[in-house]
Amino acid sequence: MAVNFKNVLETLKNGITDLAEKNLKDFVAGATADGQAILDGLKNDLQQWTEELAAGQLSKDDFSELVKGEADLLKLVALKQAGLAAIRVDQFKSDVVNLITSTIVGLIP
Repeated sequence: MAVNFKNVLETLKNGITDLAEKNLKDFVAGATADGQAILDGLKNDLQQWTEELAAGQLSKDDFSELVKGEADLLKLVALKQAGLAAIRVDQFKSDVVNLITSTIVGLIP
């Protein structure tokens, strides 16, 4: 099964903006920038893992763990500079990871 990764990235970008607007109203620009940084940092790996998932070479659980593991290494600079509490920064990062995982896993039957 072929996955149009360009469309997946666009969907994820829009989802990140929606998350920022919904959960961090006073920090939308910073949250969107940080969410995009997560996506940019994972882009190459996400494309490879998505292809492996679609080909059945990677389980949905393995995919999820890979995304979570890599995202944990990325920093959310803009939100921390804005003085947002660490727990809210971590929650937003978790929300972005869940968005990525659920969007991509949801594409694969």
